Amino acid sequence: MKDNSPVHQKVFEELVTATKILLNEGIMDTFGHISARDPEDPESFFLAQKLAPSLITVDDIQRFNLDGETSDNRPSYLERYIHSEIYKARPDVQCVLHTHSPAVLPYCFVDTPLRPVTHMGAFIGESVPVYEIRDKNGDETDLFGGSPGVCADIAESLGNQTVVLMARHGVVNVGNSVREVVFRAFYLEQEAAALTAGLRIGN
Repeated sequence: MKDNSPVHQKVFEELVTATKILLNEGIMDTFGHISARDPEDPESFFLAQKLAPSLITVDDIQRFNLDGETSDNRPSYLERYIHSEIYKARPDVQCVLHTHSPAVLPYCFVDTPLRPVTHMGAFIGESVPVYEIRDKNGDETDLFGGSPGVCADIAESLGNQTVVLMARHGVVNVGNSVREVVFRAFYLEQEAAALTAGLRIGN
């Protein structure tokens, strides 16, 4: 996306840097994506075109409205609706991240809730909510956040919290800035790993 606005360029650079950090830490895989609300237009957000995260540059950023629509003709992530529906439901949210964070992933399919176990996980709250796609869509789904309706339900499950799990799929982090979301994603992974290790020892 060609955009000479210094404000937008800063956001683009933050998104690219965040992607590299998340990849380096093993939190993001080939199918993860991070977005940021436009600081000059809260009815829009920025998200990279559909590419392997390791390849993304500032020129790959696309602009979307809160219906997940863009005038950019390059391929877009189908799961962009996760971002658009959360921005629509949560005016306070400035950044959305979707990953398949390895230590967190088991809590997407077990009954044990993911909860904070150290002070670094205080942002989690009492426990992490889980969105269950089967509740409204039955068993014949792809577990994917690929439609506005499904993603509106994800946003509803998130509520006013900072994290929501997608059952048998992955995790969505939100926050007030790109930096805050990267921080939260890193420590969510750490908290999940610590909780799993602790449960092996005892209750």
